Amino acid sequence: MVHMSKTARLLELMMTINAKKVFTARELAEEFNVSYRTILRDLEELSSLGVPLYSEVGVHGGYRIIKERILPPVSLKETEAIAIFFAAQSLEYFGALPFKAEIKTALNKFYHSLPQDVKSTIDEMKHRVAFWSPKRPHAAPYLKDLLEAAVSQTSLCIEYDGSHGPQERRIFPVGLYSHNGLWYCPAYCFKRQAFRLFRADRVLNVLPTPPPDAVDVPSMSITEWLEHAERGGQTTLPLKVQLTAEGVRHAQNLLDLETMITMNADRTGTLYGRIPQSEIGYFTELIWSLGTEARLEEPIEIIELIQVKLQKLSHFYKK
Repeated sequence: MVHMSKTARLLELMMTINAKKVFTARELAEEFNVSYRTILRDLEELSSLGVPLYSEVGVHGGYRIIKERILPPVSLKETEAIAIFFAAQSLEYFGALPFKAEIKTALNKFYHSLPQDVKSTIDEMKHRVAFWSPKRPHAAPYLKDLLEAAVSQTSLCIEYDGSHGPQERRIFPVGLYSHNGLWYCPAYCFKRQAFRLFRADRVLNVLPTPPPDAVDVPSMSITEWLEHAERGGQTTLPLKVQLTAEGVRHAQNLLDLETMITMNADRTGTLYGRIPQSEIGYFTELIWSLGTEARLEEPIEIIELIQVKLQKLSHFYKK
């Protein structure tokens, strides 16, 4: 092996032991062409820098990396460092995030390692750029569990607050996506034997998971699932709504309605498109929010839900 400086050797050593996970000092000494004592000093120095090493004595002894690995440093240009904080700014207004504490810790470590002029640029950027997302009061404490199950492609038992109250469900998560300030988890539901969409903030608990059944779950990424849903992979219903000019203005501010608007010459408009049957409740609330600026023509399912809401509201004010 070509002679290298101590700093270069420590970096190379860190990457090597991360890859090996289990190793002996003598193996490393031979690999790096240094003395046994030198490797012991290097390992001691890495340990003092935070590399989580655990040593075992005996015939089968050696070293191993425990749980969290320490990754080697990465050299970045100034613009690349600023770009990372720009990307992180897009997460600022999310009420819930998987790895939220880890994101904060990593950014703090990174920020404090930067030169003062770069810090000043990043500080100013925070006051000039906002990726606004409505803050929701609903906690989603099991986001990380859902994401880890999706990444490892394993099933998960959850307690879910559905339309009929809390229920236990066994699911196979596809992934997570965020929309309008809320997190959603499309997943294969073993009870329904079909894919269903779960709101992450309605997951009340993650339960011990029994051994998996022999079920052939179709494999897809979260992007493929979203594209499939957008193409009408789910059961859909026609949505048609007549809008006043003011109704058009309001609907243009609602992401899920904006793309369905057809404008008329007098600035009124028509909402027309197809919506997932599983999202009837959500679209009912959107149409309801438009009040008398919208006249719903179809589907009958939403018309009936709005009629029920009107009856309840009328009864409430008669008390």
